[in-house]
Amino acid sequence: MQIDNLSNIKVLVWDFDSTLYPPQPKLFTAVREAEYQVIMDHTGWPRERTMAEFKKLHKIVTPSGTQVTANLAKIPVVAAARETETYFDRRKFLSKDLQLISLFQKLIRYQHLLVPNGTKEKIGETLEVLGVSMATFQAVITPETTGVTKPNIKPFELVLASTQLPAAQHLMIGDRVEVDLIPAKKLGMRTCWVTWKNIPQTPESEMVDVCISTIYELAKLFDAA
Repeated sequence: MQIDNLSNIKVLVWDFDSTLYPPQPKLFTAVREAEYQVIMDHTGWPRERTMAEFKKLHKIVTPSGTQVTANLAKIPVVAAARETETYFDRRKFLSKDLQLISLFQKLIRYQHLLVPNGTKEKIGETLEVLGVSMATFQAVITPETTGVTKPNIKPFELVLASTQLPAAQHLMIGDRVEVDLIPAKKLGMRTCWVTWKNIPQTPESEMVDVCISTIYELAKLFDAA
């Protein structure tokens, strides 16, 4: 997509999972199994019913697996995030990423905010494995902060409240258009879709200002802007 109007960007707003690291199928499976387990813990349902009920809501009522878990387990979304993360560990699937470390060094002149759907403690532990300091980020806005998960607009509003800068000076970077980018775009932020070489033609694509096939290409956008 056309690189447009990125020269005025001052703030980079990051999603975490499958954005700061490439998609990991085994990790994705572990997360989904953890969500099922939390639901079963609270409902007593067998696995088959849990999977069926999850499917009824996921991507139909909400694209957030954490929110689906909360809805079915009838617990707050923060509790769903915390309980789910007791059943899997991202660190088992990831390792130090020298390219990611180099990327943040190249982008040092920008403010950075992190807006994950996970918990701050677990995100911090995983950042350490990747080789990126939590101190890189001016703020880390999680469901513990807001009481909601993306794509709820609240985390994005909190980003703007934190920076006190015009929305158009923010670039939201994420791998899911519906979850990460559309809410940011609605507030006037610029948006960057990290496709990891998978660029489906979706109606939501018009909400995307620029696509990159890997996160490591991001620095080149600003060299060209």
